[in-house]
Amino acid sequence: MEAKFTAEAVTPVFIAGADQRNIENEGLRAPSIRGLLRWWFRAIMGGMTSLENLKELEKSVFGSTEQKSAVKIRTATNSQPASIDVPSELGYLWFSMHMQKKKDERLCCYPKGSKFEIMLYSGNEATLNIASGCLWALLYLGGVGSRMRRGAGSLKVINSSDKAHLNFLFKHDTVTGFKKSIEENLEKIFKDFKKHAGDKYSTQNFPNFPVLSKKHAKISLVQKMFDTPEKALAEVSNIYQNFRRSKRLEYRYTFGLPIITYHEFRDLRHSSPLLIGVANLSEGYTVRLVKFYTSIHHEYSSNLRFLRGDLDGFDAGIGELTVDIPEFI
Repeated sequence: MEAKFTAEAVTPVFIAGADQRNIENEGLRAPSIRGLLRWWFRAIMGGMTSLENLKELEKSVFGSTEQKSAVKIRTATNSQPASIDVPSELGYLWFSMHMQKKKDERLCCYPKGSKFEIMLYSGNEATLNIASGCLWALLYLGGVGSRMRRGAGSLKVINSSDKAHLNFLFKHDTVTGFKKSIEENLEKIFKDFKKHAGDKYSTQNFPNFPVLSKKHAKISLVQKMFDTPEKALAEVSNIYQNFRRSKRLEYRYTFGLPIITYHEFRDLRHSSPLLIGVANLSEGYTVRLVKFYTSIHHEYSSNLRFLRGDLDGFDAGIGELTVDIPEFI
């Protein structure tokens, strides 16, 4: 059984192989996609079972060094990389890309409009549904490549096989319609994951890694529509920049580490718990925000209440619709 998808870049995709100067024919590499699917598997299943069981359930789908993967992944692209300049209004969100460009360390990316083929294969329909659910989350809640947590690497499916388990094709004019589609797909995905967990299912209260559940995360959509993805990101960038800078320096770890100008955090690392992405709807573009209240360095995991309040404060003034994340008890 198989599921095939054609994904189009909504924003530039900053990816490369070992040679950062040459991404010719790299495309979205299957090993990279597999790693991202595993990440989303943990995020979704992480609220449904123990850490020990999570590892076993992940291995049953994506394999391990001792066990063959139950899912095969193939990718292809006819799109070509190109050199771009980071728009000045996105210099804050994409600062590392801007700096690499200035230093001539990264010459190319896959510009918006680039197309990628992603194919999933499995001999088991239920396993294929799990993999498809991970891919859906990757494409519509996350992204790929550098600065994907700040709006780069956003993708949209423009074609999917008839056998696809979920609705990957969004054709809505409004943000409200997009919200409804996300909720409907998440409902299916969560049911598939709960079934996959079987007798290992149990709700988890305080995981210390990103978990997509009503208790541990929030998904919201900016209600305003924009003519271009750059304008959409620029608006959120201004709000995010002002909000982040309003926090005392030693509290900015909420949004990720390290903070190179503050010695205490120089050797600590954790990815940002805030994922900013761009959605391409029929009548324009909007921004989606995904917040993981449990994604923080272990030394600060006791501050989850602070983390939740800080991230939610970022929504002030944006005008958002909150997506209802399903919960199974």
